[in-house]
Amino acid sequence: MENTLKQKLAAGAQPIGTFFDTASVSLMECLGRTGLEFLAVLALLEPYALLHPRLLPAALVRAAELSGICPLARVREISRPAVLKLLDVGVQGLIVPNVKTLEQVQELVNYAKYYPIGQRGFCPSRKDGWGFDGLGSVPETMRHFNGETLLFPQCETAEALDIIEDICAVDGVDGIFVGPFDLSISMGMPGQLDAPEFQAAITRIVAACHAAGKYCMFFTGTADGVVDGFRRGFDAMAYSLDAALFIQGVKRDVEDIRSRLQ
Repeated sequence: MENTLKQKLAAGAQPIGTFFDTASVSLMECLGRTGLEFLAVLALLEPYALLHPRLLPAALVRAAELSGICPLARVREISRPAVLKLLDVGVQGLIVPNVKTLEQVQELVNYAKYYPIGQRGFCPSRKDGWGFDGLGSVPETMRHFNGETLLFPQCETAEALDIIEDICAVDGVDGIFVGPFDLSISMGMPGQLDAPEFQAAITRIVAACHAAGKYCMFFTGTADGVVDGFRRGFDAMAYSLDAALFIQGVKRDVEDIRSRLQ
C-alpha cells in the first residue's frame, strides 16, 4: 500500500476530497473518476454496517483503490475496535472527531500506529494482502504502515483549540482536520465563520500544524471555500459530501434545462 494522498501532501499538490455518506460502492467508483483525490468514509454508517459489518468497509475501500482514490475514514469513536477494524481492511488514514485532551490523542496514536510509535495490534489482514504483499518481515511491515497510515485528529472543540500546539507535537499525529461548524459552536459562535475570533483560531491552527511539520485540512461546502482554504494555507480540502454533490449537480442541470425551455 502506497498512500497517494500522503505523496500529494508531501509534494504540495493541494489534494481535494469529499466526505462519503451514501455507502454506495457504485458511487464510490463514480467519484474515483471525477478528479477527487481522497474520500473520507463516514464510519457512522450504522444501518448499513449492521447489515454487513465486515463486508461494507472492505467493499468501499476496494472500490476506492480500484478507482485510484485514497480511502480515509472518520471513526465513530476513540476506541481500539473502531480504529483497528478500519485500518485492517485497508483504510489509509483516519479523521478522528471530538478530540478534547492530549490523553485522547496519545490513545489514538497507540491504536493506529505500530511499535515503536504506538501499540497497534499486529496481524496479517486485507491491508497487507494477508501477509502476501511482499512487505517483508514483521518489523518491516510495521515500519511501512507507520509511514503510510495518516492520523488526523479533528480540531472541532474549544478544548482541542486550547492545546492545539501540544496535539501537533505528538509523534504519530500526521496533521489536523478542522471541523469549522462544530468548532464555531464549541467556541460559542455557531456558524459565525467570519467572526474575528474564529478567524484568529484558524490562523493559530494552521500555524501550529506547519510549525510542527504537520499537515492541516479543512472542510467547506462550496467550491469558493476550497480555493479560499488553499489560499489560507491549508494543505488539503474536503469539499462537501457525496450526497450533497450529487443533488447539487443534478439540481443545477435540471434548473439550467428548465430555464432554456422558457
